[in-house]
Amino acid sequence: MRPDIDATCGGRSGAARILLDGTLQLRSEQTAIGSYPRAVADALQAAGARVDLLLSGPARPLKDVPGIAMASQVFGRVPKRSPRVQALAMLWRTGFGYRRRLTAYPVPVEGMALETLEPRLPPHDALFNANDVRDHSHVVFTRRRVFTEIAIEHRVSAMHWAGPAPIAVRGVPNIYTLHDLVPLRFPHFDVETSGRAAQLHAMIARRADLVITTSERSREDLVSILGLPDERISVVYQHSVPPPALLQEEAERLVSDIYGTEPGQYVFFCGAMEPKKNLYRLIEAFTLANTGQQLLLAGPLGWLYDDVQGLIARLGKTFVPGTDKPLVQHLGYLPRRHIIALMQCCSFFAFPSVYEGFGLPVLEAMQMGVPVLTSTGGSLPEVAGDAAVLVNPLDVSAMTRGIRDLGSDREKRTELVARGKCQAAKFSLAAHADQMAAAYRRLGIVLDPAATHAVPLSDVITRS
Repeated sequence: MRPDIDATCGGRSGAARILLDGTLQLRSEQTAIGSYPRAVADALQAAGARVDLLLSGPARPLKDVPGIAMASQVFGRVPKRSPRVQALAMLWRTGFGYRRRLTAYPVPVEGMALETLEPRLPPHDALFNANDVRDHSHVVFTRRRVFTEIAIEHRVSAMHWAGPAPIAVRGVPNIYTLHDLVPLRFPHFDVETSGRAAQLHAMIARRADLVITTSERSREDLVSILGLPDERISVVYQHSVPPPALLQEEAERLVSDIYGTEPGQYVFFCGAMEPKKNLYRLIEAFTLANTGQQLLLAGPLGWLYDDVQGLIARLGKTFVPGTDKPLVQHLGYLPRRHIIALMQCCSFFAFPSVYEGFGLPVLEAMQMGVPVLTSTGGSLPEVAGDAAVLVNPLDVSAMTRGIRDLGSDREKRTELVARGKCQAAKFSLAAHADQMAAAYRRLGIVLDPAATHAVPLSDVITRS
């Protein structure tokens, strides 16, 4: 930490000023991890901090050009190039991995209609951008196993990274959220043979001023696998803002007209198609359960999904009895509004992951009054409590029984809806803010809810 910076600084108001990782926020397809910075920004602001957002757009300041030119570069859509061309360009830009220092510059957005961005940015007081720092740091770390360093000449209390990134801001405490250690516990779930993930997590464990994690189960892994001492870990449970419910009539019309399915006659899953989501076993169990319903899967393609796609293809001519509806259907990445409609109208939500560091979709389903079937994997029991059907994620027979029982027992579903709302209420913004403030106090950073933190961007000192 720089000796000339007070950890509680934050401009004229005295509020702590936190620079928050938003380097994944400009990607159009976001899953639960992509939404995490929004929850952190909400919690920090509720605790009294000023929150500035660090982006990773392909942009740098231009001489004798108005500041809005930076915003145009950051938010403009970049034409698609071949992966090979992109890789070569980044190699050149990073000096083949030897250029490891970048500067974060302010992004003036006055007059821009940022509310039209989808998904929207997390709440923030000011925006900064480090030129393609996500891809830049990936190249530097892959080639040299060192972190990319960011300089920012504006008074900041700490940098909060939303996940394991080989990046650090110079001169201030760097806080890293590590949601789970799936790449280390389940290396066969990832496309990686160089040991990069293990080295990255080990280096973060050594150099992080504080590690935040989102469950007690993940804390145990951080201690046992990475050897992190308890005093450098804070468990901060994430809150979730309840999704805005649609009028039930509108939701049902959207589900039936766009997706051709009958409300209440399908089971719903939402998440990326990747190994830890356990979709192969879910599809097997659903097929064996023979509930007379559809299984609808929503979410982007992740990685190592060929076996799941192959199974869905083999079931392509298997229909729900008495209908022309496919038994299992993958809908791909969907707009948020469609996800809400599909969740509202499903019979129940199925999320039997092998392992999760938190399990945000389970929390969101309970908030919306949807019965949940989930697993005993990782932190999911912490999130679900006694408000869901819990099954062994590796036991297809147990999963089949759980699906069959929940699908046929209306009273059980009604009971789980009531329990789910009570359980979800425990993960409130107030609780998140309190836990976040307690974590920051470990670094001597005091978050004061009474402090105002609106400081004009013109008060920010930046490198010219």
